[in-house]
Amino acid sequence: MSFIIDRKEQQIFHTLSSDLRLILNVNGSIEEWNEHAASFFTLLEEEKSFFLTFPTSYREKVFTYIQELIAANGEMRKKILFHRIDGKYIEVVYNGKFAENRIYLSGNVIETNDVMSILPLHYGTIEQSLKLNEFTTNSLDVAILVLTKQATIEYINNRCLTVLELDVGEDTYRNAEFSSIHTPSFLKQKLLEIHEEVYLNKTFKERICYDDEMLFQIQGVYFEQTEKVFFIIHDRSYQQKFENLLIYKQQMESVSQISAGMAHELRNPLSVIKGFIQLSQITNNWSKYYDTIMAEINRMNSIIEDFLSVSRKKVKKQPIQPQQIFRSLVYIFQSECLLHNIDFDFEIDEVEEQVVVNEAMIKQVMLNFLRNAIEAYQDNQKSKFFLLRAKKSDLFYEITVMDNGKGMTEEVLERIGKPFFTTKEKGNGLGIPLCKKIIEDHDGELFIDSKLGEGSTFCYRLPLHKKA
Repeated sequence: MSFIIDRKEQQIFHTLSSDLRLILNVNGSIEEWNEHAASFFTLLEEEKSFFLTFPTSYREKVFTYIQELIAANGEMRKKILFHRIDGKYIEVVYNGKFAENRIYLSGNVIETNDVMSILPLHYGTIEQSLKLNEFTTNSLDVAILVLTKQATIEYINNRCLTVLELDVGEDTYRNAEFSSIHTPSFLKQKLLEIHEEVYLNKTFKERICYDDEMLFQIQGVYFEQTEKVFFIIHDRSYQQKFENLLIYKQQMESVSQISAGMAHELRNPLSVIKGFIQLSQITNNWSKYYDTIMAEINRMNSIIEDFLSVSRKKVKKQPIQPQQIFRSLVYIFQSECLLHNIDFDFEIDEVEEQVVVNEAMIKQVMLNFLRNAIEAYQDNQKSKFFLLRAKKSDLFYEITVMDNGKGMTEEVLERIGKPFFTTKEKGNGLGIPLCKKIIEDHDGELFIDSKLGEGSTFCYRLPLHKKA
């Protein structure tokens, strides 16, 4: 059974339809369109070119579709195209046919309400960009931000809003000046600085930004065609906390290993104090020995304070004169070397400038070097020495430790800084990599030199700053 729809019913169906109906000439100019198409292509006024509704980089693909229709000799061809209307990408499914030297198109608009879901990427096809958008916006735990030449926000995903401590889901930040947004996050100023640098040099930049226990890796890349800066922000805070935990574990291991030497070091002033107290009681003259007893007590306090400073779990960097750090380690180094029959020598230069460091972490690096040296000596080795040199070199404070242990082969030397590589029977391979990481976090660089049978040298430098 079949039915014929009359003219009145056809009119009803026409009002229900949302299809775009277009008739184009072979050059892509729109000759006729229906009401829906006229309202859809509001930006076209005088020059009604179908191609003007697409991004410049995408028009070649549209032209190819038109050519396919012409070559199809009246057969229908279907294609999904992506118009750019008022800065938004709109997906339209087209059915097209070429007849009587004209192109007939019927398009169905795919509605979307998520105005923040389209990331304005300008490479690859639009379909690829949309797939990438879906993946980066909803699947990856990565903060994404796109700033224009004037540092206005063209795109910001929810993860970036969270990182910047802004209200998630708000669309008020789109097209806003990034410098004017109110956020307690320290990242705002960092992003503005990187934006200026990336735009000035027209290149890729990467920065590690650290504040308290928060650690972020920021990558900024410049798109020349659109003059926009694309940011990807990785939250490395959990990684930083894990590294801090490893460092603290290493600190505790160092503390336990040097405790015997510290006990020996403290026993000397205790013996002096005990002897003078006994003399004071015999002579009944406390004032005579008071200064000596107090000096030994202060010496003990100094030793204990140096010992505890290694085990404190500090995370902030503070300005300090470098000689203060390394002189406070002398007691510990002396006692440990004395315990293992090692000759210890040191030379520490006094400087007016300061280094901005986490004192506990720098001390941890030095104790790791000492432990490595002690473990490097042969059991039957008679002459053992450990040298510490700290001096100013240009704009840096250079620290060098040397031992005459068994040394390392070139093969071991190449791999010594890689995590989990160790030549020790009970080692975990994290000591030197952690030292390297700590030094790099302080804008320094670690150099290792070693020869088998002669010993090893560890050297690093810390940048000096004028005393505030």
